[in-house]
Amino acid sequence: MRRLSAAMVTVAVTGLVGACGAQSPSAGNDPSEELSGITPVTSISELKKTAKAAMDGERTVWIETTTLGVPPEQQDSVPNFDCSIDFSESLQRCSGAIEFASSPDGFYFDPGETGPEAKKWVKVPTGKSDFFREMFGSPERYTDLGELLPAGARIDGTERVELDGTKSLRYDVTVDVEKNAEEKSAKSGTEIGPELKERINKLKKEGKAYLDYTMWVDSSGRPLKVIVNPPDPEKSEGDFRVEAVYAWDENLDIKLPPEEKTRELTPSEAEGLRQFMLNQQGQN
Repeated sequence: MRRLSAAMVTVAVTGLVGACGAQSPSAGNDPSEELSGITPVTSISELKKTAKAAMDGERTVWIETTTLGVPPEQQDSVPNFDCSIDFSESLQRCSGAIEFASSPDGFYFDPGETGPEAKKWVKVPTGKSDFFREMFGSPERYTDLGELLPAGARIDGTERVELDGTKSLRYDVTVDVEKNAEEKSAKSGTEIGPELKERINKLKKEGKAYLDYTMWVDSSGRPLKVIVNPPDPEKSEGDFRVEAVYAWDENLDIKLPPEEKTRELTPSEAEGLRQFMLNQQGQN
């Protein structure tokens, strides 16, 4: 699996992604008749509720993510992807730094093997794939408002804008890293540890304890675009951000890898990958 170790580094980057500063909308601020009857919500809980209700009725979504603020020399090692998801069939197919696909039957990924006997795809059967879904970074996190708008978030402002020709509402959201930790601690019934307290104090001294998120929604409340800090605000020590753009209810043709180009992951390969990722997490 010659290219795999290099590819796995892309996943480790997600643990370092931070958010500092929001991005301006792509077009003007002219309110539309389509949006004029919609009252912007003022709380994160209402924003989550509205967006979830709008997304629950959708069958498909296409999501493109781009990591912002990355130095040119690191562009090839960030987890950007172009992903099609069919919720009704539990299918997805993604391309980018790493290619992967999934179905109720299993999880597939391209290990980058070469040679006359090499097959493009490796399959991890259902029941053994949860680790790999987490390892590669599930694109479904970008439809999970609990992750996109974490604990400690508040709405600072809303504006009717045009986004790439579509009338939308833009929400400016601030996440308080210390409040995020306190709310999660209260929910779990555990105290904030000394290491985390030290990290938060460091972020506060560096002026990075407040993270700016931005979310654009359409007239039904579905996300059109978000600029977020995944996956954990407490680890936001860099200037990386992730931008996700959405196209809902598209006519997507999602094909799984053909059997003749697929082989199953061996136990030794699975253990090697698991150890590699544990080592990466330990370094971070």
